[in-house]
Amino acid sequence: MSRFLILMYHMISEPMGERDRRYACPPKLFEKHMAYLVKKNYRLVGLDEIYRALINGGSIPDRSVAVTLDDGYADNYENALPILEKYRVPATVFVVTGAVGRTNRWMDGRGFSQRNMLTWEQVKALSDHGVALGSHTVTHPRLNEISPAAVMKELLLSRRAIEERLGKPVLSFAYPYGVFDPRVQEAVARAGYGLACSTRSGFNRQGADPLALRRIEVYGTDRVWRLAQKIRFGMNDASVMFPFRYYWSRIAARWKGKNR
Repeated sequence: MSRFLILMYHMISEPMGERDRRYACPPKLFEKHMAYLVKKNYRLVGLDEIYRALINGGSIPDRSVAVTLDDGYADNYENALPILEKYRVPATVFVVTGAVGRTNRWMDGRGFSQRNMLTWEQVKALSDHGVALGSHTVTHPRLNEISPAAVMKELLLSRRAIEERLGKPVLSFAYPYGVFDPRVQEAVARAGYGLACSTRSGFNRQGADPLALRRIEVYGTDRVWRLAQKIRFGMNDASVMFPFRYYWSRIAARWKGKNR
């Protein structure tokens, strides 16, 4: 199996304030991102294909990329879905089930705008249009800071809610805030999830732990060149000078090795 990447988005809409700019990717920019992936012949895959390869020892061709969206904002249906369909991009939306039909309450008091979340009707419509739905807990807590019983409740109730609404098994999970520890990871496995995504950056490779997959966070301010750089180097942060520093350090290391 060659290395593969998982991209992480959140809101696909215009930012309503400065704090939103990291998490709100304007639809026109999101479309440019998807068009870039298609134009550059990246192989766009779903998390189910990644899971099967990891579990069964199969292979995923090099340059494979999966697209995920966290939290379950209404704009994932209103703005992202038409773009995903236009470019035939398989995607997974991780839903905070307790917020369905409500707002992003866990972000209150932190300077973020209040956003509408998906309704169950929109969740069903996403599924009907081929988007995979995964769990992001019931209330979006930091799982490593709550009791084992509370962790299991978050995992089981969120999964059950999605499965009952869709009539389909839920395979994947995303850790809220990207935080987890061995205790939480074990609970995710016991709750029946086959695959879980973190927010740790980097490439995933053969032998990767399916319950601790890495993702590249795509910011709402990332122009296409930044996305390209993140994909090339498998990192969250990008800058104009980074490639020059990277390749110069490699040249310097080789020169130093030859002259020892």
